Amino acid sequence: MHFARSARLILSALAVCTAFVVPSVADENRAYWSLSGKKRLPDCTASSVQSAVAGSVARAKKDYYGGRTILGINEIREVAYHVNGVSPLARRYCTGEASLSDGSLQHLHYLIEENAGFVGVSWNVETCLAPLDKWHVYGAHCSTARPH
Repeated sequence: MHFARSARLILSALAVCTAFVVPSVADENRAYWSLSGKKRLPDCTASSVQSAVAGSVARAKKDYYGGRTILGINEIREVAYHVNGVSPLARRYCTGEASLSDGSLQHLHYLIEENAGFVGVSWNVETCLAPLDKWHVYGAHCSTARPH
């Protein structure tokens, strides 16, 4: 009885450890850890990143952005890519023009951070709609989502 439980626990631990040791697949939508020096984060224009940016705005408190959601992002460009600087984690800074559900266009800044996803696995985004950050959650003029 105890042997079976211990064996399952050991197999589960091995499965988790294997996930961290096996090199990641670096394609448009997946770039997590790279022991070989390959790309560590997806590009600013990756569909998974654009979806994450739109999702972060959609999940915000409804009165924060006035109930607006992102319908699309245009004029996307990478502003900076920092790796192995003060922090060993890679960060990609991006900007674009967001088409919102109320018909307006707003300037958008977003940051893609390595190992910032759920329990430190994968990447995550921080999104700031510059003129709509009325509580300055991301600092003055979205300073925390822009390179320093």
